[in-house]
Amino acid sequence: MKARIMIFTVLIALFGLVIFALFSVDLYSGYETERTVQSLRVYAGAYDVADGADEAAAKALSEKLGGVRVTFLSETGEVLADSEIPGLSTDHSDREEFTEAVENGEGYAVCSSESAGYSSVYYCVHAGNIYLRLATRMVSFWGMMLQVLPTLLWLMVLEVLLCAVCAYISTSFVMKPIRELVKRAALNEKIETKYAELRPIAEIMNRMNDDIAGKIREINAEKEQVMKATASKNDFIANITHEMNTPLTSIKGFAELLTTPLPEEQRKKALDTIIRQSDRLSGLVACVINYNELDNDDLPPYDVNLSKIAEETAEILKPDMEKRGITLVSRIEKDVTVPSRHERIVEIAGNLIRNAIKYNKENGSIEICVSGGETPVLIVKDTGIGVSAENKEKIFDRFFTVDKSHGGKHGGFGLGLATVKKICAKAGWKLSCESELNVGTEFRIEFTRQPR
Repeated sequence: MKARIMIFTVLIALFGLVIFALFSVDLYSGYETERTVQSLRVYAGAYDVADGADEAAAKALSEKLGGVRVTFLSETGEVLADSEIPGLSTDHSDREEFTEAVENGEGYAVCSSESAGYSSVYYCVHAGNIYLRLATRMVSFWGMMLQVLPTLLWLMVLEVLLCAVCAYISTSFVMKPIRELVKRAALNEKIETKYAELRPIAEIMNRMNDDIAGKIREINAEKEQVMKATASKNDFIANITHEMNTPLTSIKGFAELLTTPLPEEQRKKALDTIIRQSDRLSGLVACVINYNELDNDDLPPYDVNLSKIAEETAEILKPDMEKRGITLVSRIEKDVTVPSRHERIVEIAGNLIRNAIKYNKENGSIEICVSGGETPVLIVKDTGIGVSAENKEKIFDRFFTVDKSHGGKHGGFGLGLATVKKICAKAGWKLSCESELNVGTEFRIEFTRQPR
């Protein structure tokens, strides 16, 4: 980096020197042109109309003026006499200096010859009934550049040496505090500097260190999540094994019993138990598969009629309510829609209402509320056994049941509320539960609409 700074500094200095040289030569060239024109104007004052306008007069005036070329032109621009070319008779009416002299009384023009390194300056003035044109040479722009080139090259060499030394010293001073910043950043220290120019760099490094520390925390958190997920997976497998073990044990036991001579009544009872436990085992497998498939469910949502599904689910489960004398209170607004899919809303409504029936008291009641608006809401409230404070956070865990006797009696596996929680979490909906032991439980889902 130091070498690049030095090279860049030298290049800038050389570029500035060249520009300065070009500008200076151009400025001096303009000044020299003005000085030459002024001299020719003074020379023109030495001409006396009485001397005539022939070749002899032209040569005499040229010698008097130190070799300045003298040309006499008629009022139409024809050459009358020239001090350098005898017998010259050409038309100069289109010459710039002549046309300007015709308009303003005097005029001049510069004709450059870059290959020869000089320029010719022509000055023309009206004198009596003729026009006097004087011409002399001066060094051209590029001629001047060639003259100053040796000096310019020596200045370039000197400037390169001086710039290299100055750049080396200055970069050493500049790089020292930067190296200190880098050193402190590598040690993850808080970076501060007294140099205002380096404060933005210090702030960037501090932010980078904070970001790195944040990333490390995220990695540690992810590592912890992985460990928790592994533990959760082990618990999941253990719970499935436990849930499967009960029906498998029953099926195995009664199947072995059927290999012995039994009265017909006991034989039918054993067969019924095997079929019932097989159905329970199939239901468990289906619930587990459905629960796991929620993680890979990426199908697009569409507007689903929540009101209709809540009414239909309540109507389907009404016989189960009537068996236990449970009263249904329905407060469902018509045609409330939510962005989801039909089967997912059916799962939510079915699990919540079945739980309200399963854990309700005899002759209790269930209230189902659906409201629309900016954020649609579903509420399922029962007058059941409720949930204790220590179990309130556990009711959404997999394979957790408040009352194991109810789970066994009604064939529950503790995956219903876990499924509801996973569906809501995936969709970004707010799921909450309010419960009081021996009073009842209320589940509330706010279907917050996610930006598309």
